Amino acid sequence: MPQLLPFAPTRSLKVVEARLARRSRVKRLVLALSAGVIALLALVPAASHAQAPVVEPSPVPATPAAPATAAPAPAPGTMAPTPGVATPPAATVPPAATVPPSTTVPPAATMPPETLPAPGITAPATAAPPPTASPMPAPTGTPPAVPAPPPVAAPAQPRPPLTVPSPPPPRDAMVPRQAGPVSYICGGVAEDEQVALQSQARKYNMSLLFTQGARGEYLSDVDVRLMRGGREVASFVADGPRCLLKAPSGTYNVRATYQGRTRTMSVSTNSKNAQMRW
Repeated sequence: MPQLLPFAPTRSLKVVEARLARRSRVKRLVLALSAGVIALLALVPAASHAQAPVVEPSPVPATPAAPATAAPAPAPGTMAPTPGVATPPAATVPPAATVPPSTTVPPAATMPPETLPAPGITAPATAAPPPTASPMPAPTGTPPAVPAPPPVAAPAQPRPPLTVPSPPPPRDAMVPRQAGPVSYICGGVAEDEQVALQSQARKYNMSLLFTQGARGEYLSDVDVRLMRGGREVASFVADGPRCLLKAPSGTYNVRATYQGRTRTMSVSTNSKNAQMRW
């Protein structure tokens, strides 16, 4: 059996004790660093939610909106600002803490003493003031709308004067009249009418005289009807004892009625002295 070398524990024990001491120091250092990192991580949420004190916004007159400018990009490793929340300055890391290269610690917010919330209390969130509406600028180059003028009524056209027909002549007036195709004129009660009828006798082709009694008294208001071939051609009322007629050539049957009594006679054109008696 081979012989064993004598045991020399002094050197090997020292080596082991040195290794154990180094390991214990490394563990303590790791534990200290872990505790510091946990403490920093607990402070970061409270610092990120801390805000400025609430200030009532004063009414500001509406002004034209300024052109928007692009915000500068945040530096690498920093948090993007929240809209409506004031961004605190970057926090500084305590120099005593040493962080391993694989661990990154977010910066803590540094705020004035009077604005920092108490430990364990979250500052109340404040609503951002409502945006103010900026007036729309008036378009350039477009003239303002002009209201249309009210419609102008057309001037009233003057009405023509009303023509009032002349009243018919009196019934006993000695004027020419028309009854169908026959024109006539009656009169002769007074002496001047007899003279006037005598002067116009050449314009007519028949003449009738109405009388009554043995003395041949003149009659008026005699209803006269001219018949030809069984048909009535003309009818009129004689306003005087003598009537001058102008009718188409031919023979006519004259029916004259006075106070209900009728007389008949055949009269041809160019007969100037036809007389009917009652």
